[in-house]
Amino acid sequence: MQMRELDSCTPVVCRILVRLVVAEGVDRPVLLDLSYDRADPYAVSLTFHMRTDATVDWVIGRDLLLDGLEKLTGAGDVQVWPCRDLGADRVHIALCPCPKQEAVVVTTPARALKAFLRRTLAVVPTGTEVCHLDMDGAVRQLLSGPGESLR
Repeated sequence: MQMRELDSCTPVVCRILVRLVVAEGVDRPVLLDLSYDRADPYAVSLTFHMRTDATVDWVIGRDLLLDGLEKLTGAGDVQVWPCRDLGADRVHIALCPCPKQEAVVVTTPARALKAFLRRTLAVVPTGTEVCHLDMDGAVRQLLSGPGESLR
């Protein structure tokens, strides 16, 4: 697990080696980059490095990951739950790209995910997310036409 020191404006990033479950009892290692930016305080970006030239990106709620450390949470496209067997704490993240496909399950070390999430909470504590939203900027972006400057 690699982590970078942060200041209040620097995104929180972390690279973790996770296990992608491909079949019952069969998994393969995949690098996962987690990224959190106070400008989007409710979201965590996940970038899976499938091969040297291919990545898959997901954005999920930080609260979903936080809740999933302790209990099954989520519905629909994303579910997160803890797994404590054989003395190893892990967290499973199930991602379903579309309703007719089976979910892809990723297993990550709970310790690494907890450390990453602790660092996001140091930047934006739970309950203060709304203070970090740029609502004026979002409205300007929605009201601007294609190709217009967002000044």
